[in-house]
Amino acid sequence: MSKETPILMTEEAWMNTHLSVARYYGGVTYNGKPYIIVDKKGRDLFECSAIAEKEGRQKAIEPGEPADLIQKTFQPIYKELGRDKFIATLEAHPEIREPKQMKDILEDEQEATPPRNG
Repeated sequence: MSKETPILMTEEAWMNTHLSVARYYGGVTYNGKPYIIVDKKGRDLFECSAIAEKEGRQKAIEPGEPADLIQKTFQPIYKELGRDKFIATLEAHPEIREPKQMKDILEDEQEATPPRNG
């Protein structure tokens, strides 16, 4: 892996590595940063487990559903944006390193978007 500490790792990227221990603990520390597993709505593994229990399911995140490993400090933004927009924002702005930086970029983009008429 590069020296850069990623903000998000998809399940395909982390599940078959040393980071796979995260599935037993709900998260892991990598390069000094805390990471948590989230579902596509940004709910952590503990939230997903509580929901699954109420619904009578055995798995917190069902097979085939995304299980991303993200830096914990980015969870509120991930929840707000949803998985697809969060990933698209990171891909469009690889310079993002901190949550505030991402929020500023999103605010700038929102201000640059003309209001819809109709």
